This record gives sequence, structure tokens and C-alpha cells, in this order.
Amino acid sequence: MMRSKRMQPIAHHAEQIQQQAVQVFVAAQQAVVDAHVQLEQLIEYRVEYSNNRVNVGLNALQLRDYQLFLHKLNLSIDQARSNIELKKQQCEKEKLIWLKTRSRSKALDVVIEKYQQQETILAARIEQKEQDEHASRISSKSKL
Repeated sequence: MMRSKRMQPIAHHAEQIQQQAVQVFVAAQQAVVDAHVQLEQLIEYRVEYSNNRVNVGLNALQLRDYQLFLHKLNLSIDQARSNIELKKQQCEKEKLIWLKTRSRSKALDVVIEKYQQQETILAARIEQKEQDEHASRISSKSKL
């Protein structure tokens, strides 16, 4: 069996791994987007809640509850920001993994292509040799 044919299953497997890595990378990118959306929603909610509550007269207990709620909301916003950073870091890791698998897959494709070129050259040489031998036999027979 030719080397290029023997390498095909390996290259196919590398391509599958690369496809899986790109899917994980895309999912990580989507997780970053989702985390941004969540942060924006929390910020919008804080703005809306702040605007709605300022106009209403509050007693001391209501004011304390309002401040406690805003504090918890601010903590959630801080947590959402931290979550975004973690998601970005994970996304970068997944990107590097994908780039590594893509590089390996492309390298295998290049090797297979090189083997195919060598096999084509070898086949052409064999064909030429057979033609030369055939021509030589015909020439030898015609001289007899």
C-alpha cells in the first residue's frame, strides 16, 4: 500500500479532532457573548430599579432593604464581570487548542500531498521505464 494511502486515516482522524476543537472554541466564544449579555441585563436592571425607586418615598426599613438589594445586585454585576474574564481566558485556551489541532491537520495534509507527488513521479518513471523496455524489445526484434 502506498504511503499516502496509509496516511489518509491518520489525516482523517486529525481533521475530526480539529473539527471537534473548533466546535468547542465556538461554544467558548458563545459563552463569552452570553456572559456579556447577562452583565448588560444586570446593569440595565440596576438602572431601571434605581430610577423607579428614587421617585418613591421610602421609610427607613424600605430604604435599608433597597440598599441591601442594590448591594446584592452590585455584587452580582461584579461576579458577572469576573465570569466574563474567566470565560475569555477559557476561550483563549480553546482557541490555542484549535489552532494546534488545525496546524497538525494541515501538516498531515502537506505530508500526504508530498507523498502523492513522490508516488506520481515514481509511477511516471516506472511507466517510462516500461515504455523504454518495450521499445527496446521491439527494436531488438525488428533487427533480427
